[in-house]
Amino acid sequence: MSKKKKRPHGHYCKICGEHKANEKFSGKGHAAHICKACSRLSAAEKAAAMDMNRLMGFPMRRLSEGKKKWLKAKMKDECPEVADTAREVFNACFPHAERNAMKKQLVINTLSFEVHTEVYDGYGDMEKADCRFTIDRKNRVLTMRDFRTEDGEQCVTLEGGQMAKLLRYIVHTLEIFMWERDYCLNPDEEDYDPFPDGEEDFFMEDLGDGLEIQPQQEPEGSPSWRVQVEYTNHTEQDICSYEDCLPDRPEEMYLSLLDYFEPEDEEL
Repeated sequence: MSKKKKRPHGHYCKICGEHKANEKFSGKGHAAHICKACSRLSAAEKAAAMDMNRLMGFPMRRLSEGKKKWLKAKMKDECPEVADTAREVFNACFPHAERNAMKKQLVINTLSFEVHTEVYDGYGDMEKADCRFTIDRKNRVLTMRDFRTEDGEQCVTLEGGQMAKLLRYIVHTLEIFMWERDYCLNPDEEDYDPFPDGEEDFFMEDLGDGLEIQPQQEPEGSPSWRVQVEYTNHTEQDICSYEDCLPDRPEEMYLSLLDYFEPEDEEL
């Protein structure tokens, strides 16, 4: 026989969300499901506490339109704690919402993409890349400059539909606007650890000996790849990496752009 679940002792308070002993409730509080401690709170504090209580127990699954609407409204709540928690819950329920919203706003106007490192070609072999691609949406021109040769720039003029398809692919599929975050090319100060692998103790010992703190130095040499984008809404993006390897999505864009300049196979 299955055992019946034991009901928690005491009475439930809908404000703090706790089960408390009956003596923690007044007569009216018992009927209203509000303990004595919470009854002394102001109306705003009671509302915020109830919202926090609901948010902490929010289901992390497909939400009904009503719950989704309520959650969005709480993201703009006057109480900062409620608003911050609502945003965290929303991002957990809809992890791609921010990206999808940005995709609808961003259209590339111009793009410059430089690669100065080894990449995999279409056959799985490594080859040295030293080139720059540029895209001009208005003039529908895609150019490539190979710095290993003296041939100058090669240009391809795309039809309007081809250019629009290419730019949508870069934004919607490759999500170029998120590369800086996805590849940690400019980590947030809160997440940045200046003392990896326990180096803080050694640093503090040196500091105690009278050594000065040296400012963080920029990486030496040229970046292995760099992207500069201007969008039609006048926002700009400029990211670069000094890592030797080319990440998956930048590499995919490199191969896709290179394909426009590959000679077509002659028919037999």
